[in-house]
Amino acid sequence: MAPSLPLLLDHRSLPRPELAAVALDGEVRCLGDAYLPLDVVETPGLRAESVRRLVPEGLILERRSAAWLLGAHPLFEVPLQLCVRSTRRIRFPPSAENVVRQVVISAAECVSVGGLVATAPLRTALDLVRWEEEFDGRLAMAVTTLLLAASTTPHHAARLLGASPHLPHKRRALERLRRSGSLSRR
Repeated sequence: MAPSLPLLLDHRSLPRPELAAVALDGEVRCLGDAYLPLDVVETPGLRAESVRRLVPEGLILERRSAAWLLGAHPLFEVPLQLCVRSTRRIRFPPSAENVVRQVVISAAECVSVGGLVATAPLRTALDLVRWEEEFDGRLAMAVTTLLLAASTTPHHAARLLGASPHLPHKRRALERLRRSGSLSRR
């Protein structure tokens, strides 16, 4: 019996030139840092598996990276956006593959997906409206999708932000949520 290949292909399962050839032949599509056969449905678990080697132990996927992992953002982007709890002290060398920031975050604001930790849908949506410099239609759609996944509305998310007295970029976030809320009522 011929040996079978894993569901997700990367440079450990096939040499990079062969992976590129298989992709050019239309047999696989890119998923994170790996390739997935065209007839396999993309899931959060497969997304997590495709980037697991890029996420150092103890770090949390956040913002665009978490939105992609949760299925709300269509594009996998490098560098990965990661965070670490402010209570943890880790030494993390600079990398072109990762951007890491230290944040105050509770366990309730995190979810586990395929062995990786990511910010929960509501936290991800709030971080996107607060921290992303360029907020285009894709991000607006991702925020709407994340709010739906969290079973909340832009109005409720704005109330949560309003209840926090000292948040960076709060005004910008409230304006983005206001626009998002008015668009969703049409």
